[in-house]
Amino acid sequence: MFLLAGLLVGLFSQSLPAAADERSASLREQVRTLETLAAQAKNPREKARLEEKKQRVNEELAVLDERQSLEARERALAHRRAASPLATLRDRLRDVDVTADAAAARAASVGTKRQQVQAARDDLAAQVAAKRQEKESPDLEVQLELAQLEEKLFTRGEELRALALEREVAEDEADLAHTAVHLREQLKAAEANASTASVRALIEAYTRVRGERKSLAQFDAQAVDLDQNAKVSQTALDLARQKLAKDDEELGLLERQTGFLNRDPQVERLIAEQRTQKNALGERLPLMARQVEAIKRSQQALQTRRELTELEVGWQDEQLENIRATWLQRLRWPGLTLLCLVGFQVITSRGLLPLVYKKESLFLSRRIVRYLLTAIAAAILVGFLFDDLSTVATMLGVVSAALVISLQDVCTSVFGWFVIMAGAKLRIGDRLEVDGMRGDVIDNQLLRTTLVEVNGWLGLDQPTGRVILIPNNFVFKSKVFNFSHGHPFIWGKVDLTVTFATPVASALVLFQRVLEEETREEFAEARRAGALMEERYGVEDANYEPRIYTRIADSGVTLSLFFVTHYRHESATRNRLNRRLVAELETHRHIQLAYTTLHIRNEHAPSNNSPSATLGPAMTSPPFPMREEAK
Repeated sequence: MFLLAGLLVGLFSQSLPAAADERSASLREQVRTLETLAAQAKNPREKARLEEKKQRVNEELAVLDERQSLEARERALAHRRAASPLATLRDRLRDVDVTADAAAARAASVGTKRQQVQAARDDLAAQVAAKRQEKESPDLEVQLELAQLEEKLFTRGEELRALALEREVAEDEADLAHTAVHLREQLKAAEANASTASVRALIEAYTRVRGERKSLAQFDAQAVDLDQNAKVSQTALDLARQKLAKDDEELGLLERQTGFLNRDPQVERLIAEQRTQKNALGERLPLMARQVEAIKRSQQALQTRRELTELEVGWQDEQLENIRATWLQRLRWPGLTLLCLVGFQVITSRGLLPLVYKKESLFLSRRIVRYLLTAIAAAILVGFLFDDLSTVATMLGVVSAALVISLQDVCTSVFGWFVIMAGAKLRIGDRLEVDGMRGDVIDNQLLRTTLVEVNGWLGLDQPTGRVILIPNNFVFKSKVFNFSHGHPFIWGKVDLTVTFATPVASALVLFQRVLEEETREEFAEARRAGALMEERYGVEDANYEPRIYTRIADSGVTLSLFFVTHYRHESATRNRLNRRLVAELETHRHIQLAYTTLHIRNEHAPSNNSPSATLGPAMTSPPFPMREEAK
């Protein structure tokens, strides 16, 4: 029906343009004839009449041309509509008149009848089993009854198979009805969401196309099985019909071998069995025909479902292409925005930031700009890729909760980076001491801070060559010592212990002079940095003056020389100060440094006045204590 309607429309659409072209050619020929006659006419009235007629023909020709143009546009529109998978799918759905309720009712009716036939077949099976116990009986009637029961049992089996196939047909038609209803709902949903072109819609369309293509493969496999079943059933039906014809011939031959006067019991038995088989076969033929018809209907329903699925795949392919085209068209503005962000990042990092920042500050500012532009790009992509931002917020909330639980240290490090950046307490170039590790900050990434190790096993403020990677969560878990926050000057100390015999006042004057001369510049710079720090925080800084503190120790008087220096030059300043002190002590011999000495004295050693190698009778005690005395 569908193909016939398409064929008629095609033929009609082809015949109309041909007739219109012929009419147009005829009118143009009339115009040329009238022009010739009007040019040759000498009578003014005749000429005017011909001109008037030519004008009417021209008007008719103009109307015909306009009609042809409109018809051509209609034909093009009809062609596009007929070529559209959506229109073809709609037309094919109109041909599906089966309903799911009717198919379900037929399936229920067939199921009830099948239960009745199954019960009857079970009774016949019981009767056949009982008769087979009497099979050895020579009675002809018993044997004929057994043969009749077996034939009826086989017939019931064929009826059960026919009912099973008819139930499958009903189920296939119900599936077809559900498929049609599902497609109609999809068409309505597609019309309602015709303007939706998001990533979700694109993924859903792609998933549907893949699923329907898999369904096509399953339909092909089912069609192969049905074709094979149909061939077997049709072959069985043809053989049954041929056997029925042969049974008539055999009955005729057998009936001619016996008669009223010449009765043969053996032949009569064969005739009875043949008639029983013929009657049973006659009953089975309609059942076998029903089986073949049911398989054909199943094939038709399956073919219809396959056609609908194939048309759905074509329509969804077209829809997928439309969504992809619309999505790519929408992608232009986010793409241009991202390109602008990249260009802005290049211009800012290479051109603007170097004008304002230098060295470590330039490196940090470039990184912050890169992180900021990355966050803006991510927000633009999220806003473009996801139409429903509430769903995105819910999803991000669930994902964030899962990440915080499973990646606690990572999330803490990320928040630690924000704390470091917002607080501005730790910057690139600062010297830190964290958990006994000392180093200079060279990089501060989102998850970790990188330090170049200083001091270490060297005992000097020099890089050891090793790099320390510390997770940013150290700002929450550890005590952090910053050597350069506020100003870069730190205090140092040199301890010198002089003997009690040394004049301490003279040593104080000497050490004070050396301390002032060697650290004059450092103290001046520290005082300026302290003033700036006081101006910044409003708290008075230390009194940056060289000073010496004294302390009485066990072996002398300890003089502590306090000096100030840049945190990067602490070892150099200490070395310079030590060298000067050593040089001054060499010229001032009266100032003696105290040191710890160890004097071992043996109370039991023999004196020089008596021999120690022999024990004389005059000795009253041994040179060494006895064990008991030691105890």
